[in-house]
Order: sequence, then C-alpha cells, then structure tokens
Amino acid sequence: MGRAGDGSPSGLSERNLTVGKWKQGKTRLLFTSSTNRVKLVVVFKRPFFSSYTTGLWIRFLRFSLASHKKLEEDLEKLGLTPPQFYVLATIGYAGGLPFGEIGAKMMVTVSNLTGIVDRLEEKKLVSRKRDENDRRVVHVVLTEKGTKLYKTTIPLFEKSTSKIFSSLDKPQQKELSALLRKLNRVALAK
Repeated sequence: MGRAGDGSPSGLSERNLTVGKWKQGKTRLLFTSSTNRVKLVVVFKRPFFSSYTTGLWIRFLRFSLASHKKLEEDLEKLGLTPPQFYVLATIGYAGGLPFGEIGAKMMVTVSNLTGIVDRLEEKKLVSRKRDENDRRVVHVVLTEKGTKLYKTTIPLFEKSTSKIFSSLDKPQQKELSALLRKLNRVALAK
C-alpha cells in the first residue's frame, strides 16, 4: 500500500482512531492528485446490527436491488420496465391468463396490474379478451407484436441474469436456488 503523497496509485494511509463511544476502528486517508483533498473513511470491526440475520437480510436486499437495477437497465434498451417484462413473460409462458392469475403469479394486486397492462396495451403488445363462458373474467393475451418481443426478450433476459450470477459456479447456484426455494416456502406458508 502506498503512502500519502508518494505518488503511488493507491495513495492510502492507515492509522487507529477512537470515535465517541465506539471502539477503535481503522481510518483510511485517501488523497487524490487532481484535487489534493483528503477523504476520511472509518471502518469499524463490529457490525452495525447486533443480529447476524439482520446483516444477512441487508446483504440480500443490496444484492436484490443491484441486480434489479442491472435488469432494469437491460430491459430499458428494449423499451420495457421490469414489471412490463414480467407480465409479458408470464403471459408468454402460459399463453394468456386472467387478470387475477397474472396478479397472483407476480404477487401484485389487480389494481397495480391494470396500469401495467394498460401501458403494454398502448404499445400494442397485449390485448384484453373477455372470457366466453364468464364475461366478468378478462384474459390478457400477447398480440403478434408482443409474441415477437417475448421471444426475442427471453434470451436477452437469460443472458443478463446469467451475468448476475456468474460469480457463482453451478453447484453454488443450485445451493442458492434450494435455499431461496426453502425461504419462499416458509414465507408463503405464513
């Protein structure tokens, strides 16, 4: 590690520091050659939360938000939001479904789903069809344009998700999948 002002790329210096009632932590002084400013970062050895599971949940949430943002960026190139893609994928896989079933599969209310379907309908990707046996039931089906987009989007989506999980080898991915399935069963059973 380089010392401050020695011209090394890292330009880091470390020392111990006591802050208020917190125990000792390490500080890092960061110098940049262009601004000649110092940035002080305190790194504490003990976790912010006392519960390991809370820290685990925070890591999971951070991963979820970061991966969602990456998918959002990739889908934006196709003119879709993640919820719009999820509706397209759900309908494309099932071949058209009633509103209630789509909402249940996506875990959203029908009122939230209505706005998503409205926007997909404006883009001429889906259409609403009344059920022949029960006029109260409205099915959402892909249009020809929606079917084409669905078929081209799935491989792109799979490539994007593959990149997200590429740091895990296949056995680790399977283990993670099994653990998430277990957590989902428990969460959905309550």
